[in-house]
Amino acid sequence: MSTKIISGRLICGVPVEIYSIMFVDQYDPKAIPTAWQKFWSEFPKSDFPKNSEAFGVSTPIAGSNGKLQYIAGVEVNQGYVAPAGFELVTIPAGNYLEVTHSGNISGLAQSYGQAYGVVFPQSGLEMREGPHLELYNLTLDPNSDDFTMGILIPVK
Repeated sequence: MSTKIISGRLICGVPVEIYSIMFVDQYDPKAIPTAWQKFWSEFPKSDFPKNSEAFGVSTPIAGSNGKLQYIAGVEVNQGYVAPAGFELVTIPAGNYLEVTHSGNISGLAQSYGQAYGVVFPQSGLEMREGPHLELYNLTLDPNSDDFTMGILIPVK
């Protein structure tokens, strides 16, 4: 666990509406992998960033009781025009509590439970308005037991 400052960024990616992973009965475990598959197959390779970062950007949908807009994508420059089927979302600058998920991506739900149910409450930090993030390293295999990624909770 650590706090991290994220600078403002523009993300272009594949959108999907889902229920939070915390809503086990309503969560669709295939929705996010399907969005990433579409991203990898259709995003212009020439537009990939020079760094190895990719983002999952989750924004709660007001009045939906647990539904999120999730965008699987990468940072692009201001003024970028999203290809058909892709959307742009801005990550405003701010502080985030980062909890690291380690191991195969199939264990992500357990890491989310730990991040939001244990680590965040014990941190003494206050959540702020803003998107919740997943931070991926594009060079790592999410199906590997050595996989790591960040779960980032917006905090004041």
